[in-house]
Amino acid sequence: MSQARTALVVDDDPGSRRLLVRWLEEHGWRVQEAGTGEMALQTLAEATVDLILLDVRMPGTLDGLQTAVILRENAGLRNVPIIAVSASAQETFRHQALGAGCSAFLSKPVNLKLLLKEIERFVPTGEPQ
Repeated sequence: MSQARTALVVDDDPGSRRLLVRWLEEHGWRVQEAGTGEMALQTLAEATVDLILLDVRMPGTLDGLQTAVILRENAGLRNVPIIAVSASAQETFRHQALGAGCSAFLSKPVNLKLLLKEIERFVPTGEPQ
């Protein structure tokens, strides 16, 4: 019996967060949520995760790019895959996200089949349960 993996979904939009949380839970993940970059850092100071879904554009002191840079500076989080998501599909955002340390970039609305493919690239396969 495999242990469920844990993901952190960071998005300031409650609707987007709810959709991703529900979808991940349906795929056997335990999910934590954060509405800001600051909340994400707070959560990750107390929890271990296998995956981070991070909105690129968020209000507050830390946007998604700044949050990704801070996460990559933390030795304990350096190898955790970060999949950036953004409502802006501009190539500039993709380059900025990857440059900030994100493992992949998907535009919103997130194509869930493509998201699954990206997750499987970075997280060991084998359905939890």
